[in-house]
Amino acid sequence: MSMPVSQQQLAQAFVDLAACEVTEPDRLLAVLAEHGSGLLGNVAAIVLYAPDERAPVEFAGTGEELIRLAQDAVEWGEGPGPQVRRTGRPLPDTALDAEATRRDWPRYTSRALSLGYGRAAALPLHVGAETQGALVLLGRGRTPLDPALLDLAQCLTDAAGWALERDRALRESRALADQLGQALTSRIIIEQAKGMLAARLSVTVDEAFDILRTHARSQRRRLPEVAGEVVRRQLDLRPTR
Repeated sequence: MSMPVSQQQLAQAFVDLAACEVTEPDRLLAVLAEHGSGLLGNVAAIVLYAPDERAPVEFAGTGEELIRLAQDAVEWGEGPGPQVRRTGRPLPDTALDAEATRRDWPRYTSRALSLGYGRAAALPLHVGAETQGALVLLGRGRTPLDPALLDLAQCLTDAAGWALERDRALRESRALADQLGQALTSRIIIEQAKGMLAARLSVTVDEAFDILRTHARSQRRRLPEVAGEVVRRQLDLRPTR
């Protein structure tokens, strides 16, 4: 039987998720797992998250035994977390002692049942268009998990995904701004070097640029580096002919 969720509890869950600094997602995952368990009554919650296939999976949850179970599940490729992360679709309330579940997840179901958990569900953690993890919920005994509270758990998971996506978009925007700033700085230095060479060698600006570019290519160096040395008067270039 699920405990009713108060508006205050619900509001606090979303406030806590919104307040997390997602530059280190482990805190966000811990908050998601904590509220996923707290709002759903006698249900354990474990979050697994990996931003891409090459990244190690991060875990957060209620209790070391369940964290170890989630880690082993990823290694085995069994259980609700790996399935939802792979398919991107929610796993509804599932009996862990059912014949099909035992057949598909033999090691996972054996361990979970030995820990006293008889029901499982999992919600995908969407970050943008990608599924990068899951919120796994485990209920004790045979009592089915409340569908309404599973919908609430998906809302919490979506809120965490939006925070992660916002952070990713912000980091990409900053990286692009840095690249554009570096490109602009390089362009300015090259233009300064062209002007200095043109004046010193009594050549046109286009001819000065050819001198810079020819030297950079012959030395297999980046053009902005060569231009910077010319501007700082560390390099004395001459026409090649």
